[in-house]
Amino acid sequence: MRRNKHTSLLFLGTALFFSSCTKNFDTINTDPTKGASIAPGQQLASAAYYLDGGREMGYPNLYLMLPRVQYVNGSWGMRSGTKYIRNDFYNDRVWETFYGKSGKQLVDMLERIKGDTALVNYAAAGRILKVYIFSVLTDNYGDIPYTQAGQAYYEKVYTPAYDKQQDIYNDFFKELDEATAQFNANSEAIDNDIVYNGDLGKWKHLANSLRLRLAMRLTKRDAATAEAQVKKAVAAGVMQTAEDNFRMVHEAYNFPDLRGNGLSQALQEEQTYNYTIGCNTFVDYLKQENDPRIAAFFVNRDANGKDITSKTNYLSIKPGLYWWDDWADFIAADGTDIPQGNKYTLIAPPFYQLQAPFLHMGIAETEFLLAEAASRGWIAEDANAHYQAGIRDAMQQLDMYPGMVPVSGTEVDNFVQAHPLDATKAIEQINMQKWVALFPNGYEAFANQRRSGYPVLAAVDDVGGESETGSKPYLRLFYPSTEAFNNTQNYNDAIGRIGGKNDWMQPVWWDKQ
Repeated sequence: MRRNKHTSLLFLGTALFFSSCTKNFDTINTDPTKGASIAPGQQLASAAYYLDGGREMGYPNLYLMLPRVQYVNGSWGMRSGTKYIRNDFYNDRVWETFYGKSGKQLVDMLERIKGDTALVNYAAAGRILKVYIFSVLTDNYGDIPYTQAGQAYYEKVYTPAYDKQQDIYNDFFKELDEATAQFNANSEAIDNDIVYNGDLGKWKHLANSLRLRLAMRLTKRDAATAEAQVKKAVAAGVMQTAEDNFRMVHEAYNFPDLRGNGLSQALQEEQTYNYTIGCNTFVDYLKQENDPRIAAFFVNRDANGKDITSKTNYLSIKPGLYWWDDWADFIAADGTDIPQGNKYTLIAPPFYQLQAPFLHMGIAETEFLLAEAASRGWIAEDANAHYQAGIRDAMQQLDMYPGMVPVSGTEVDNFVQAHPLDATKAIEQINMQKWVALFPNGYEAFANQRRSGYPVLAAVDDVGGESETGSKPYLRLFYPSTEAFNNTQNYNDAIGRIGGKNDWMQPVWWDKQ
């Protein structure tokens, strides 16, 4: 049944295209998305699927986000995220996909069903998903088209204004208020719901947990609003179990099929997984903490595919280096000579399986957010209890990956018991463990690293002096160059608020320096 639903998504875009191809003038001037056969559930599912299905959304995660937060590096493409070298193609994928595909589907769906009391559950879920989509956009780019976005057909707005991020965040909280109140168990159920299978309670938990995430984003910029929104999220009810996780399920289909995990498709392109090496910053932290998850994240194999991790002990790479930079064989403690091409520890196979799910937000992240809120005194709850629950949930969430060898219950218990929360460095501990839990969601890790300051990024080893930032980590993505030509005035207004140029070293509003 799932395959049939997913197949319908693949034909949705084609159907929209061919429905508009006609020589009839009246039809040309009719909204091409107004076909009676396009159900709101199809559009909601399509918007969700574009978030991480298909290689184009895998590119920015793999080549920008994951190396930027020093999880991995080593391949040529990762130079953008590890050396800080501009690549407009990777940079633009988030903007082009979220506006042109996911956002477009949602805006159209919400307009089509506006005022239809029978379809309020579709509207509520669509509004929550829209907040998520635009939160990723604004957290990566800063001020963005928001209020007028997607209104070319309905309002004849072809050059939308860029809203200020502060205003966007205020509207996020309003939208989440109204969306959760809009759900009605007596109205039509959400059909073709590939996120929560029509479970309204889970949609509400997502909305409240998303509110919690966005509230904590404001800790440096507006602590009073952050605290108030945290309390509101907790009172309304955040994620309770792994069943509440916002994850997309995929199937074993490669590019260009959306059913395959986009990150996995990017990793499989030209076998990039063979050059996706564990970064020193991440691997050394896992070793320092005696974290059993290191075996889930990485592996060393020789030219014949034999596991040689016991000999290399997860040999990692410095941030900024390509896999060939430090050219030398590795001599193991027992004298085994391991050639350059096999010495580094690589991303483990479960993460590049095409049917691997993608976790956008889950119970582990929610627990760490609650732990931080409690540590700040914003909620009267046990910070250590939430912190250790977050660690447990993060270890258990690895079980969702196909072929993953689970962390044993004993290993989980031993690690949790050895890692109580120290009140004197609670914010650091919580956000370092959140960093581990977020892998391989580089989008959220990039946002949280800028917000919290953790992990503290290691200096980049820039052989050849290629960095375009003086080896300083960038703080946002570039606005696409097409905006300068197609939406000139509004684009100029936006860059005028960040110093007058399209500068990736300027922080977004909530990232108070």
